[in-house]
Amino acid sequence: MSLMTRIVYVVHVICAYRLISLLPAHPARMPLVLLQYLIPSSWFGPRGLSEGERLRAALEKLGPIFIKFGQLLATRRDLLPPAWTDALARLQDQVAPFPVQEARTRIETELGAPIDSVFSRFDDTPLASASIAQVHGAALQDGTDVVVKIRRPGLGHIVDRDLAVMRFGATWLERLWADARYFRPRQVVDDYAVIIRAELDLSAEARNSEMMRRQFLFSPLLFIPPIHMQYTTPRMLVMDRIYGIPVNDIERIRAAGIDPKVLAERGVEIFFAQVFRYNFFHADMHPGNIFVNPEHPHSPQYLAVDCAIAGRLGPHDLQVLGRMVLAVMRADYSGLVDAVIRAGWSTAPIDPQRFERAVREIVEPLVSQPLDKLEFAPLVMRLFDTARSFHIEAPVQYILLLKTLVHIEGLGRSIYPQLDIWRTGRPLLEAWMMEAYGPSATLRKLQARAPEWMAQLPEMPDLLRDALENLRHLPYQQRQLEARLADGQARHRRKLLGGLSGLGLLGVALAAGGFWAGAASAGGALLVLWALRR
Repeated sequence: MSLMTRIVYVVHVICAYRLISLLPAHPARMPLVLLQYLIPSSWFGPRGLSEGERLRAALEKLGPIFIKFGQLLATRRDLLPPAWTDALARLQDQVAPFPVQEARTRIETELGAPIDSVFSRFDDTPLASASIAQVHGAALQDGTDVVVKIRRPGLGHIVDRDLAVMRFGATWLERLWADARYFRPRQVVDDYAVIIRAELDLSAEARNSEMMRRQFLFSPLLFIPPIHMQYTTPRMLVMDRIYGIPVNDIERIRAAGIDPKVLAERGVEIFFAQVFRYNFFHADMHPGNIFVNPEHPHSPQYLAVDCAIAGRLGPHDLQVLGRMVLAVMRADYSGLVDAVIRAGWSTAPIDPQRFERAVREIVEPLVSQPLDKLEFAPLVMRLFDTARSFHIEAPVQYILLLKTLVHIEGLGRSIYPQLDIWRTGRPLLEAWMMEAYGPSATLRKLQARAPEWMAQLPEMPDLLRDALENLRHLPYQQRQLEARLADGQARHRRKLLGGLSGLGLLGVALAAGGFWAGAASAGGALLVLWALRR
């Protein structure tokens, strides 16, 4: 399917599920809604579905790449209403397996040798099948049980095509809707592109797994199976097979003699160690990727697989996170607001007093509860809901961190409902803060930066003069920029309306026949070409 055909199909699905009606108030909204009803499938649109359910159904109709995009959007409570994110959270990444003969052929291509020369056993029935890859059980010639993860055929082209469609839609949305700059649809698509391309590269997943495995190599908390790098390529991964209890199988965990309280607290320890000690965390810790080792019931250990999505915070982001956590610990709401404002996450001016009042109204009633009743993931989600109304957007690494926190706390409380995540995590946070920001850390930083500061000292007067000159010319430059932006937005809106009208005519041509189909196709093509012209 070509890019233009795919765009037309996506527009057809959008109209069929009446998603244009979900756009916020805008002068162009009514004409677009009227164009939506030119598509016959919209005449009998979904009935009895909420806005979020319509969005979820449309993404499921568009296929696995859009489904995974919806799963990412489900974590963006700083951008979307809670009802939408709750519906998107129910998206399932399950697809039918591709034929085993094709899997064998692809594996032999990656190995550069027959399967029998590397594996003494290869199971034709897949253990799992998802949108990115399929997993088969096998055994090496030395008898080691392994799993072989092979990427689905033709996936690179499909991902490139669907990402191009998403960027096309995001670009037009920003051109049509001035307030879209607050939600940065193109940036959201770019963030997703980084994540999905990382999942496509199985050798990157192997490197993430090996790095995380070395960090917990002798730890009783977490075990990550070794990767057989000599058989691993960007399209195939081979690793030791693990035999653990699925983390959401509470009955088997109890039957194995494992203390649920200890197991849940160790999950929290792993999370804080990954984020604050190693600054490298598993960002896809849903139940399908996490197991429990039954061999040591008195010292329970987690087993983790699928490290394709891993998060790492930059030094600045980690410092901001530390300041925010410290502010929450001290009930310092003005400090928390100051940390958020200084982080530069806002796309519009913030009223600090109003933002502080909103944060206080959310946090104070919750933190007054007994600690074992205090759930941090819902608290963070409510803060993100509030931040959205102030046009505050956190970086994608924080979104991955929030997603991980939600999974960790949800798993922990499913294992042990009285889990006190604060009591478990607070000592680890305090130790990290003292190590990272205590007197000795400050002294080390001063010693490291002193030579650089001394070298720059003679240039400071010139730098100060240049800064003052720039400030003097700033108002004139700002007026020029505003005029150019206003002119550009008006031009983009005209092109967007013309392009959408053209796509609407192409959609009519697909459903109609005869002379009118040809006329609609010609008119639609001309409008689309005019809209795409620079």
